[in-house]
Amino acid sequence: MDPWNPIPDTDAAVALGDKLRAAGYTEDAIVDRLGDDGPAADLEDVAVHSRRLGDRDLDQILRLLLLNLPVERRRVDGARELVALGLAVDDGELLVPRGRIVPTEGVFLAFDTFSRGLADPPGWVASFTPTAYWLACVTPRPRVRKALDVGTGNGAHAMFAARHADHVIATDVNERALAFTQIGAALNGFANVETRHGSFFEPVGSETFGLITCNTPYVISPERRWQYRDAGGRGDEVSELVVREAAAHLDDGGYAAVSLSWLASSRDEPDRHVEQWLDGSSCDAWLLGLNGSDPLDHAAAWTDHLDDNADAIEQWTAYLEGLGATWVSEGVAVLRKREGSRFGLSAEAVDEDELEHAGEQAARILNGLALLSESRLNGRRFRLVDDAFFRQEIDNEGDTTEVTLVLDEGSHPEIEVDPEEIPLLTRPFDAGSVGDELLRDLLEGGFVEPA
Repeated sequence: MDPWNPIPDTDAAVALGDKLRAAGYTEDAIVDRLGDDGPAADLEDVAVHSRRLGDRDLDQILRLLLLNLPVERRRVDGARELVALGLAVDDGELLVPRGRIVPTEGVFLAFDTFSRGLADPPGWVASFTPTAYWLACVTPRPRVRKALDVGTGNGAHAMFAARHADHVIATDVNERALAFTQIGAALNGFANVETRHGSFFEPVGSETFGLITCNTPYVISPERRWQYRDAGGRGDEVSELVVREAAAHLDDGGYAAVSLSWLASSRDEPDRHVEQWLDGSSCDAWLLGLNGSDPLDHAAAWTDHLDDNADAIEQWTAYLEGLGATWVSEGVAVLRKREGSRFGLSAEAVDEDELEHAGEQAARILNGLALLSESRLNGRRFRLVDDAFFRQEIDNEGDTTEVTLVLDEGSHPEIEVDPEEIPLLTRPFDAGSVGDELLRDLLEGGFVEPA
């Protein structure tokens, strides 16, 4: 495909967004036709998905914008706008796609077509990736005056923030990403999203924000060819920079949610680096390790898209071993600024397939960490949140042998409790009425809220 650039024509994007909504181009429509995995369609899914679609006008839109297949121009209301945005070209009677627009979490996102590895153009902009989903899941959503999305990529997190922030600033060193973000903002009718060109936090100087998001290009790698992925720097320096700078740019009481990767010299103490980054930050933090691997597995996972990755694996493992790393963690962290206080940290390993929307859980955990850190528990009353329930194991005599408190929300944590504590926990309770260890587990897991 010839090199091309997206064209952020605001009027064309606004008109196109209206036409796509009128046509019923939604996540539900995709799922209805292609199944639950339809919205996340990738190149290898195109052959099957295309055969499941019918001949209605909406099916043509899915072929064009989701699966990136040519369709007849006359079948697409919005063809003129797509050409004006550079997202499609005329080829006789056909409309040939160049980029994709996919409804995601209630907004339209615009980005490049499917990755073809080394053939991707410079500054190639990815779709809504698993790491973007992780970040969206854990981000608290309070109403804020100003929000910041660092390394915005296709602008997903800027769009999500635009729904509850008065003003959103999206930064990226990649001009192509900023163009897609501008198109996305106009598609959704958001007039409160501003883009700024520059690296990480440089474009915002000393400004502070009520919410910061950053889907960091965090992959610890000797590579530098994919801007959206490869961290640059040495080891986990980029993740460290993002954590420290996010903390420094938060309003008091503000939240930051960042994706990151961190190294450890021992699998038994995987989070030591992050603890060091947070020290002195005046931020409490909830750290979720969503993936962990040794250097060999890490190298294999991130080079499996190459036709022959044997040399790449050798290069990657040598790089990590040279850093003294025996374990690589990938995940997300949610911070909350609390000026003048030493940080509290709740860290847990979470199955990435189990993670669901956890913004409210994150806010509860960070509030609990503040109470624990400042010893402000006396006289406070709590209650279990609605999504918490008890799972009981019963023996053959009908006696309860084990009770597990489960949070059916967010990261789905579980803690074991004494059967005798069930009556106490099923109604509002005083902090002093439960043991210190149980109270800490309840607060650090987000099981309770103030009564």
